[in-house]
Amino acid sequence: MTQMENETTGCGASCVNLLRTKYRSSQSVLKEYGHWEKPSEIDAREKFVATHTHHNIFDYNAPLKDLKEFGEGVLLYFYLLKYTAYVFAVLAVFPALPLIIFNGLGGWYIKADVERTSLGNFGLLSFDGNSAELAAAANITFGRSGRSATTEGAVTALFMSTANVSSVKVAGMDKRQLLVAMSVMDLLGVLIFFAYCCYMLWFVRATANAADRNTTTIKDYSVRVDRLPPDTHSAALKDYLQARAGEGAEVVAVELCRKVHTLLALVMEREEALDSGDSALAVLQRSAECYPKVPVDLEVDVLDAKFRRADLEDLIRQEQAAVEKNQVVTAFVTFSAAELRYKAMEALPRSRMRQWRMPAADKFNNAGMGSAGRRPVALDVVPAPEPSDVQYENLEFGPWERAARLVASTIAKYLVLLVGFLVVSLAPALRMGLNASGADTTLAACAASCSYTDAAGNYVLSDANRALYKGCDPVAGTGTLANKLDCEDQSICYECFCRASLTSNQYGELLYCSRFSGVVALSTGAQALAVLGIVIANTLIQYAIGWLTRLEKHHTRSKEAVSKARGLFITQFINTAFSNLVANWYLPGPAAALPTWLDGYIFGGKYADTTPAWYTDVGRPIVISVFLNTIITHAKIGFWWWWRRYKLSTRYRCLTQEQLDRSFEGHDFELAIKFGQHLYLIFVVMTYSSSMPLLYLLAAVHFATCYCSEKYELLKICKRPLTYSRDLAVYAAGTLPFACLWHLALGLWFYSLFGCPKSPLMVAAFRSSLESTLQGLKGLMSSASALTPVGVAARLTQSSSAHLFLGFLALAAALFVFFTLSNWLALMRWLASLLGVIKDSGAAGESEFSNTPEFAVAVRSQLLVGPATYSIHANPAYSHAFERMEQLHWEEKELEAKAAAMPEVFGGPAAAVASPGPAAALVRAFSRRSRQRRSAAGRLRARKQATAAAASGWAEEQPGTGYGGGGGGGALASNKVAPAPGPGAPMMPGFVAPVAFSIPGQGQGVVPTQQAAGRAAGAGGGLPRQDPNLVLSFN
Repeated sequence: MTQMENETTGCGASCVNLLRTKYRSSQSVLKEYGHWEKPSEIDAREKFVATHTHHNIFDYNAPLKDLKEFGEGVLLYFYLLKYTAYVFAVLAVFPALPLIIFNGLGGWYIKADVERTSLGNFGLLSFDGNSAELAAAANITFGRSGRSATTEGAVTALFMSTANVSSVKVAGMDKRQLLVAMSVMDLLGVLIFFAYCCYMLWFVRATANAADRNTTTIKDYSVRVDRLPPDTHSAALKDYLQARAGEGAEVVAVELCRKVHTLLALVMEREEALDSGDSALAVLQRSAECYPKVPVDLEVDVLDAKFRRADLEDLIRQEQAAVEKNQVVTAFVTFSAAELRYKAMEALPRSRMRQWRMPAADKFNNAGMGSAGRRPVALDVVPAPEPSDVQYENLEFGPWERAARLVASTIAKYLVLLVGFLVVSLAPALRMGLNASGADTTLAACAASCSYTDAAGNYVLSDANRALYKGCDPVAGTGTLANKLDCEDQSICYECFCRASLTSNQYGELLYCSRFSGVVALSTGAQALAVLGIVIANTLIQYAIGWLTRLEKHHTRSKEAVSKARGLFITQFINTAFSNLVANWYLPGPAAALPTWLDGYIFGGKYADTTPAWYTDVGRPIVISVFLNTIITHAKIGFWWWWRRYKLSTRYRCLTQEQLDRSFEGHDFELAIKFGQHLYLIFVVMTYSSSMPLLYLLAAVHFATCYCSEKYELLKICKRPLTYSRDLAVYAAGTLPFACLWHLALGLWFYSLFGCPKSPLMVAAFRSSLESTLQGLKGLMSSASALTPVGVAARLTQSSSAHLFLGFLALAAALFVFFTLSNWLALMRWLASLLGVIKDSGAAGESEFSNTPEFAVAVRSQLLVGPATYSIHANPAYSHAFERMEQLHWEEKELEAKAAAMPEVFGGPAAAVASPGPAAALVRAFSRRSRQRRSAAGRLRARKQATAAAASGWAEEQPGTGYGGGGGGGALASNKVAPAPGPGAPMMPGFVAPVAFSIPGQGQGVVPTQQAAGRAAGAGGGLPRQDPNLVLSFN
């Protein structure tokens, strides 16, 4: 019993000692780790100048043509911004301004709001007044049931019934003729935008070609070589291409690219580990300089970073030693002259048929070595991209694997779109759920049993009914009349009135309807969510699309940027333009076929057509979201401007050089995101601007201000962007014309809501043919809504929409011919190349390279723009990962001895007895937060290191460590660690000697290896020879 009590007491003291913060004297820390070195602001400024040179070179008013310095992608992006601002400024004057004025003459809406500028305010053609004047008649006919699918369907029938009714005059003009004139102006606006799209298709290609001719880069001299044997030798490839390019051809550089996806990720992670280690060491040193003692946790952080780095270096060596990782996947070859590049491509066909027909003597045999020596291969030689455009880590992924990833990524993107749709659909679902009496039968009961509207349709209660309805409510009142009789049907009137008035924003009734005060909050939240839901969903989509696009493993940044921009554009366009539309759409047939968990989200709304109320619930959130998009875009730029100045003003807090460098550094200019967001905004504006011309004005303001702010962002805030090709601009220019189709498709439906006679442009035969064609959709129409083929044909051929319908057909045919013709021409060219009629090398004429100097001259005279090599080490996107690949000259043995010597003081004597040895002590040494950062495998490795250190006799005794307890002070000796022996000195048993490794152009360093440790143990000491297989190279 006594022994058990003693063990319990000892364990309790050990536990208390373990939880107590441990300290170490600052003197011993500084003696061992040295003093903190203040980071150099001069070095930080030099690095800033190197990556932000354009801040001083370019003035804000610099002409756009000077931006070719940043590559074709950036140059064409700003041209698109500028000319898009011009075209929307024209459209804002005509047709937007006249349409806004004419829409305002209608006066359908009572309240002044955004929808007053929309086509919904135009009103009935046979009625000159607001909707309130028709409310009394609607009450008599339909009952006061509020907005529902039934009442909105009646409004649609009312608007379409005016086809054979005389129209009224508004501002001295016939209302029907004015509507037709408005639709013609809208068509003219579409033609203006379509002319702009055609111009941009030509302009993008012409400008990119001109910039390419006037700018000399390494890609003008280089080719990319694919289908290489995995054991390709650079000398053999160089000789082969020189021979194929003709007599006198010279190859100046060959960069072989290997499988480095995992290796490069480890190298970049190692750089992060070095940064964290530098930060932890600086914190330890600075704390020791400022305080008499420092927590041992700070020293543990230093050891943790070193162990992490050691783990990563082992993984790097293992990855490099793997045989399959040394396989060549592609190569970039640079010729001495641009003419030789074209000759090489001309001599080597790209079609599979012509490659199959090549004689074996003309194929690449790798100088008779390896698999190609036994069976020569035909190489694919294509123009090389810019070095900064290459993503080296993705080059090992072949076309089939990337195609599979693309399919999976596309599916995931549409799942993300579904999530965004659910977020946007919350607002209409919430709004429709505010009124518990949402079904038509209950609404009819409210109208039959209650009276709370005046002649104008406003929700008003007389004093008698006010007291009666509240008294009859079973919760707010007694549930009976004053004479104690049953209220019967009037018991629902209090709820009917309160829900109807509060959802109509009559907050003056809040005191009377105190039981339904939550309706006010829900109503306000639904209105805010209708707009914010779109913004929130688009933000979520942006981050999700960026992550999914990286999984597709594109070989160039331009291709990845196009994929990212395309994903952002499609998903955000659908989310903004159609999520709210579908959520408010009334389609009972499809809604009945949906699963129960989607009830109330899709096709369960109250709008089967674009009635005036549709503009309030659907149109207004779209207009406000476009405006908010402009505000958010500029707010982001303003934040980056403030953030950079904040970092500069607080740079005195930086403890490491890396932190100081980052305080000067600007953010990245994300071209793909900008293209995708601007493209989706253009499509949203064009889709709905026929009925909401205010969008033209908002788009003009958006692009004009974005051109100014983003130009300032590029030239004065962000760091130099990576070079992108013309792919993004070509994709955007090729997509813009389809916005006209969306505009015409929805425009003809908006204008056809107003009943008009048949258009003289439509012959009877065409209308009959259209009706017979639409008969095939009769079943779908009947199950979806009240539409009929005859009714749809009438709407498409009436005088207010027929010209829009014809314009839609003509534009669709033109786009089909234009975009399919290029594909047919490409197919014919491919077939001709297979037959040997034409050459498929894509070689240009002499004019393409006659003005291009030789490569050596371009480099020497500084005419070459951008990198002068395809080496991964010189690539600006990867150079930071290799800045410190040389070893920092610390010895692993010293680290292991340090870890083994330190922790015995943490557990106290009782803990050391209970769990003896440095292995268990090391686990006790690491604080809880440090233990959370390390993986289980990392902790197991730390145990093994500490055990090996103790076995070699390097673990020191506790009295000489210099560590103390929680309140400890007193004399603390410094912790001494034996230094590593010098070259040629005798080695202690178990010591692992450093093995040199290098990266071309990065110098050499030392890294200890397990192989070297084994050789040292087998030799019984001495300096082991270096392993030549441990050269860390990416080339």
